[in-house]
Formats: sequence, C-alpha cells, structure tokens
Amino acid sequence: MMLEALCRQRAAGLHLPLAVDAGGVLRSDWQPLLPVLADDSVDRARRAEVFHATMASVLLDQARAASERYDIAQIGLGGGVFQNRFLTELATALLEADGFEVCLPSALPCNDAALSFGQAAEFAAREAAA
Repeated sequence: MMLEALCRQRAAGLHLPLAVDAGGVLRSDWQPLLPVLADDSVDRARRAEVFHATMASVLLDQARAASERYDIAQIGLGGGVFQNRFLTELATALLEADGFEVCLPSALPCNDAALSFGQAAEFAAREAAA
C-alpha cells in the first residue's frame, strides 16, 4: 500500500526478459529492475511508478506469450496484488490496448480467496477432462 501511495503519475516500464522454465512456466527475470529500485538518486515516487509500470508491462508480455502458446484472448486478474488500484489500472489499460479482454472479480473478493477459487476451478476442469 505504501508503494502504491507514492505513485503520482504513469511512468515507462522496463522490459524484463521472459523465459519458459523446464516446467513450462513463464518466468520474468527481475534483475534489470533491481538497480533502478535501489537507486537513491531517483525520487522514491518515481521508483514506485517505474516498479508499477514494469509489473504491468510484465503482465502484458506474459499475456502475449500465453496467447501465442494457447490462443487465449481473456486475461483474469485475481489475487491480493490486484487490490492495488494503480497496478490494476495500468495492467488493464495495457492489456486492453493490446486486444485482450480483462476479467476482474466481481462476485468474489479481489484477494487470495478469488485466487483459490480459480485454482479450484482449474483443478475441476482438469479432472473433468481426464
């Protein structure tokens, strides 16, 4: 909440390398972001803005990669991180501008309860397909 509260305006996010690990999981390398976040010569608000913009860009990069692999057009944003309005609005704007339909919880809370529900739904879908 403190990091979100520092944000005053949108910033340009950094591009973080994206790779698929041995288990098929898309992973972003945060290493290029760390020096920026640790740079005390940059205003704390600006570093918070760059952090949020970078995380939103990471979501877009991962959505694009998932879309290429699985031909998806809908992206569900759930879990406690999306209680952060600044991040949610940035991510939603980037995703929608790229043609994705963004789905946000409306009947479930936007915290880990919704994330758990999604995990249970995925498990049920896999069991039904087996």
